Amino acid sequence: MSQQATFGVFIDYDNLTMTQKIAGILDVVTKALIQLPFDSEISRAVCDVRIYGGWYEGAEITRLAQEVVVEIQDNFPTIIKIPSSDKYIQVKTNAELAVALMKEPGHHLFNTLRRREKPGNIRVETPENVGCLDSGCVLPMIKKFLNKGSCPKPGCKVANDNLIYRQEQKLVDTMLSCDLIHAAYEEDYKIILISSDDDFLPPLRTISLNGAEVIRFHPKQNRQRAVFPYSGAQLKEMDL
Repeated sequence: MSQQATFGVFIDYDNLTMTQKIAGILDVVTKALIQLPFDSEISRAVCDVRIYGGWYEGAEITRLAQEVVVEIQDNFPTIIKIPSSDKYIQVKTNAELAVALMKEPGHHLFNTLRRREKPGNIRVETPENVGCLDSGCVLPMIKKFLNKGSCPKPGCKVANDNLIYRQEQKLVDTMLSCDLIHAAYEEDYKIILISSDDDFLPPLRTISLNGAEVIRFHPKQNRQRAVFPYSGAQLKEMDL
């Protein structure tokens, strides 16, 4: 009697390479699924994909989020055919932007992309210390600019927080971690995480110790693998 497999794919979008983002989510998911071992009794499968990122700046959806939504609408739902021995396994696949916890889908988590001033731990080396003898080197100007907090040129009133800033994701990693744990307890999923971020090792360890089948795919080739105690289940890791 044929059986059905069910997969939950959790994608840390910011952790993908630019090449993978250009190739698209469908390509990323297909490359992950095609590496999975399927039991001979499996003839069909269902795959639910969630894509995580800083999708809201304040309460406004970001341009990147809009682009990803269009990509999802263009490519999903779809059937991915995975070769397996003498047959193809048809994987019915759907995808969605992760904007809320799986436990509470009606409550969107806003302000997940925030503008931050320069990190306080930035340091600028003295030119001579790095072998630069150019009298016009810009490093001293940069150092004064960062230390003073405004442009060092006389009469200039521009502050560095108007020029140097970074956009930072907030709540995203914890939302993904919570969803991994929720899926392990509430959903009948074989869990696939696509991310090399080691911040996810604690939830991955937690769910594997509780019997969930979980695989982590590294977007970039990575020879280093997570080292867990030998007791209990071990995390399966693969390169995408």
